[in-house]
Amino acid sequence: MPQLAQWSNFYVIMGSSAGALTGLMFVVIVLTRDFQSGSGARTSHARRSFATPTIVHFTAVLSLAGVLSMPGVTRAAMGIILLGAGAGLLAYVYFVARRGRHLEVYQPDLEDHAFHFILPSVAYASVVVAGASAWASPSTSLYFVAASMIGLLIIGIHNAWDSAVWMVMRSES
Repeated sequence: MPQLAQWSNFYVIMGSSAGALTGLMFVVIVLTRDFQSGSGARTSHARRSFATPTIVHFTAVLSLAGVLSMPGVTRAAMGIILLGAGAGLLAYVYFVARRGRHLEVYQPDLEDHAFHFILPSVAYASVVVAGASAWASPSTSLYFVAASMIGLLIIGIHNAWDSAVWMVMRSES
């Protein structure tokens, strides 16, 4: 697909950024783990509930960049990949939202609902739309994917910062 070749620099930037941010998130989790040694299983569950989805968002961007950079990707393959990934990730966000409601140590506020549940759902729904439009309008589909990837990076950066601050603040109390 000639349209994909025009996007190669974009996918390199997105994939590299997502990979680096994933690595930084691991570093933050390891460093703040030392602060959390006596915090108990409930806090650990809260950390996983908010940190793991951030890793998933970064990994989704990295994976989409990798898959769409592969040579020989056809419209059909792109559509199937985007539909499957988008649907699976939407289901994941639903699972995370349900799990987040049952936290005892922390109740998500409006900002958390927006950045952890609503905005990721919009981004992954956009991936589904991109997959559905891949056959009829592949160039439009690529713009939907790009918007999703940029959105997921911004969401992930916000959530990583929010999680790091929460973990550090929690360790001081």
